[in-house]
Amino acid sequence: MRIFVFALAMFMTCVAQADILFQDPTGKALNDAIDKLSENGVKDLSSPNVSEKKFFLGLFYVKGAPEFRIKRDCERAVSFLQDAWGGGVVDAGYTLSTMYYNGVCVKKDIDESRKLATQAAQEGYILAQRMLGMSYLDEKWEKLYPYDVDKGVYWLSKAGDAGDGVSAGQLSHMYGEGEGVSENDCKYFYWLKKAVFTKYEKGNLLGVSGLASAYEKGVGTKRDLVKAYKYYDLVGSAGVEGKRRIAKEMTQEQIDEALRQSKEWQRENNVQVGGGFIRRAN
Repeated sequence: MRIFVFALAMFMTCVAQADILFQDPTGKALNDAIDKLSENGVKDLSSPNVSEKKFFLGLFYVKGAPEFRIKRDCERAVSFLQDAWGGGVVDAGYTLSTMYYNGVCVKKDIDESRKLATQAAQEGYILAQRMLGMSYLDEKWEKLYPYDVDKGVYWLSKAGDAGDGVSAGQLSHMYGEGEGVSENDCKYFYWLKKAVFTKYEKGNLLGVSGLASAYEKGVGTKRDLVKAYKYYDLVGSAGVEGKRRIAKEMTQEQIDEALRQSKEWQRENNVQVGGGFIRRAN
């Protein structure tokens, strides 16, 4: 019994020490952080955040970073990334996994890639979770994992719920088309909304036309022509026909409200779209 408790305590300690630096699956947060780095700051390994700096140095040595006077050096790249991974930086484990999968700076090793990807996914790293999900579905990362729809859906759901629009979009497509799973309108709509409204992609318009159609037809949700009109407006000229079609069933007040919501969304997300307003209900 004491052995089990000790093992559990050790496992919990490892999890607590793990640190995700940049969870944003779009890469924007990482790029923004790199833009703020200085050469002296990132190369000074005597100060705090050593594991984080080793992660950056590992990335830079993979291809070279002239702005930091760093030339490509695969040996140093792997060494720094391994040190960062050992220091609890989950991002480094995922990076190494992709390197072993593609044979970048190391000999291609699918087994090592699989091990690292699985560990990073279990620690909650979104890109690793997407990697597992796509691989299990044979959508990407071939031969990393055997085809298994249930496991694919499990990992994509983890990533999608955590804010990955790509994973959510894949799940929405699967449930909408009945691809590998039973067709399910409610799950289609659930994942479609997750794909469009992600905390990492402000102002994302991918999938908005699908939302407009779902609200127009009541697919997986209650029919709502105001929301349908709003989303058709947000796709610009591509949504004109949809607006013209549903305007025949709407009052002028409903159309005006839809346009108000569209403009508010554009203002909040700092984008400018729309066009071909159908301002008079028929």
